[in-house]
Amino acid sequence: MASFSADIIESRSNPLITRMAKLSDKKYRDREGFFRIDGVKLFSEAVSSGVRIEYIFIADTKRDKLTGELSSELSASEGTVIFVSDEVLAKLTDEAAPQGIVTVARKFDLYDADIPADGDFRAMYLSSIRDPGNLGTMIRTAYAFGVERIYISSDCADLYSPKTLRAAMGTVFRQPIAVVTDEAAFADHARKVGCELYAAALRRDAKKLGTFDMPSRVCFAIGNEGHGLSDEFIDACSATVFIPMTEGCESLNAAMAATVIMWEMQREMLARVN
Repeated sequence: MASFSADIIESRSNPLITRMAKLSDKKYRDREGFFRIDGVKLFSEAVSSGVRIEYIFIADTKRDKLTGELSSELSASEGTVIFVSDEVLAKLTDEAAPQGIVTVARKFDLYDADIPADGDFRAMYLSSIRDPGNLGTMIRTAYAFGVERIYISSDCADLYSPKTLRAAMGTVFRQPIAVVTDEAAFADHARKVGCELYAAALRRDAKKLGTFDMPSRVCFAIGNEGHGLSDEFIDACSATVFIPMTEGCESLNAAMAATVIMWEMQREMLARVN
């Protein structure tokens, strides 16, 4: 159960506030092992997902409302509740209209970048996705469509960025995610365990999505918003796949392309079951 601090912090230069405000910086998040959660919904999602909460900062002007609304979540959390002035809360977040609560949590464990040796398996590999909104949207979509694993390259946007967390809408706490540090080794491992690795890329021999039987063990790869996947990685994949579109249309946003592919994976799986 959460513990409650007796004091109200009213100074923006308070040492704890100064320290926690630095969590807007990825380097500081990495060094401290903490990240920031903005708002009511993400706090509730984090607690229900078992994320370890350290501090719960609540605007004193919303003390009664939020402690009542979040009584079950506060009971389930082991963090320390600290009441602060509105001005102090504003220092802790970059939200234009904060909801009166900012949470600090410990980073959660990610999965190993392996692939199960047998059984049906559907996954996505996201390479160099730099926009945190895109990354969060892809994670949210993957969770919605039952994708077993999301693999991300080590140079993707930060999972713990407030923008990523906001776009993922809490699914980042539940969707299995692994970080790939060596793309070539990842592609080689996929081949060894019989998982077809398909690159979303437009090449002469690319397959049209929706016109071929999808393997029961498959991982689709989506590349950087501006440059796509590297030629070396595409060459290491089993095949390339493209999304059919109206002639003359520009390519889809990376998150939208991933959504179409994940929907097709879901459709194929449901068709086999039925």
